[in-house]
Amino acid sequence: MTESTPLISVVIPTYNRADIILKTLNSVLNQTWRHIEVFVVDDASTDNTAEVMAGVKDERVQFIQLAQNSSGTRPRNEGIERSSGEFIALLDSDDEWVPEKLEKQLAYLRQQPGKSRVCMTAKYNKRPEGMHLRRNKDLKKYASIMEFLLLGNDFQTSTLLLDAAIAKQTQFDSALRKHQDWDFALRLQERGASFYYLDLPLTIYDDSDSTARISSDGKRDKSLIWLESIKKRVPSYIWFGFYAKIIADSYLLSNEKSKGIAIYLKLLLSRKIKFSHFMAMMNERFKKLATITAKRIVPGK
Repeated sequence: MTESTPLISVVIPTYNRADIILKTLNSVLNQTWRHIEVFVVDDASTDNTAEVMAGVKDERVQFIQLAQNSSGTRPRNEGIERSSGEFIALLDSDDEWVPEKLEKQLAYLRQQPGKSRVCMTAKYNKRPEGMHLRRNKDLKKYASIMEFLLLGNDFQTSTLLLDAAIAKQTQFDSALRKHQDWDFALRLQERGASFYYLDLPLTIYDDSDSTARISSDGKRDKSLIWLESIKKRVPSYIWFGFYAKIIADSYLLSNEKSKGIAIYLKLLLSRKIKFSHFMAMMNERFKKLATITAKRIVPGK
């Protein structure tokens, strides 16, 4: 590794994706930035992922098999711990990168001050009906990374490039089963990370099952565990905002919309959430509901 050509460590966690892992991996190996090491960490898959990976001969790739399924973030942490690069990039095993992703993102990140830098990018959401460009708003307009996330912006791990030191110090909470990405953002913020946003769509995010992601009671329980864990770590208006965003929205996106509306109104009238935040979240929800409704309409009927 030299100062002019730093090594980037790429971490790809996977589980039972033998049918698509090579597509994801090839999007990494075909990067214009060639100085990389790649860790594909298998969370004890029960399909033929190992057989597929045995056919990969690129010496930059290391395939790691966990002995027991973790159902969580251990594969990401395993890759982060083993990495030797100056920078770390994360990629989920059903997502892809455009060829110049690392080169452009690294050039941008190296222009920023400090050594605890985290960079996210715009992305394409890949859905059955086609690609949808997804951009974030200006990070500088928000008081914190959590306010940024609360008000409809993304912190999607497949877009991230960050300094290796802050990634190794922080890692993911392996006990969580939901909201690992948001929690990672908060943990990075608590360790003094600086966040940057490059407004170029450099990641292709597989959003093919977005309309099926409607929270059940079981998923709400997992969300409540995370919410309780951050209650004393964020301002109250942020906490209640996330409560509305997660719990109320799970009702709005189901057949119990009245419960979701009641939660929002109660929090608004008691001034637990800011009116401007309420309006922003409502606008986001109406767009989401309109998208789901449009997809459920059968043409000609």
